[in-house]
Amino acid sequence: MKISYTRHIVLPLLFLSVLFLLFDPLGLDLWCSDRFYFGPQLGWKYKHSWWAEQVIHKGGRYLILCVASSCLLIIAESFSPVSMFKRYRRPALYLTLCIGLSTGSVALGKATINRHCPWDYSRYGGSVNYTSIFVAPAVSYPRGHGFPAGHASGAFSLVAVYFVFYGHRPVWARRGLTLGLILGSIFTFGQLVRGAHFISHSIVTLALCWVISMVVYCFIFKKEVFPASTDLRWENTDGEI
Repeated sequence: MKISYTRHIVLPLLFLSVLFLLFDPLGLDLWCSDRFYFGPQLGWKYKHSWWAEQVIHKGGRYLILCVASSCLLIIAESFSPVSMFKRYRRPALYLTLCIGLSTGSVALGKATINRHCPWDYSRYGGSVNYTSIFVAPAVSYPRGHGFPAGHASGAFSLVAVYFVFYGHRPVWARRGLTLGLILGSIFTFGQLVRGAHFISHSIVTLALCWVISMVVYCFIFKKEVFPASTDLRWENTDGEI
């Protein structure tokens, strides 16, 4: 099914851009992070809490690895002559690519964009003076590797589930989108309370994951995006990609 670029690109990115401006330049980032920093004595009280560090951070990482590994297993098994998963090869390939490209792109951004984590700033017990994302930090500071939000990228990459069902199972498409947004929000909250990221970091991550999901969808499901007829679906019974 053809996609609406206004609905799937222009409006989502416009909404996320406005949301980002509210959090970074207008100070909502600092206001939210202030709620979980308890001064020089207690610092980031939940930084090493079992639920934020062990469950959301480490457990969440393993969850995304399990999802990606399951997709790879489906792809591998689908080449078996007696495979029951041939029809799921393309959706599994699509999800694998979205997870890999989303997390990889964010990791590249963290390695190259000189922005710091909240816990690095003097406002929160660190040594770096806070600046908005639009203001470069002083060159005297060590390089930061805190932007965009890396942990949330795995969860937000699952917004790709929306496109797996888009066009033929709208209820499941909405459920897939909700799954990615809720899981990404949980990951975002876990890193917020630990002092690892501002909310604006995760907003940029979500925007990147959404764009990657749509672009990859156009390549993997190109027959559905640019159909020769209106009756094409992703259930490919002969197992071909």
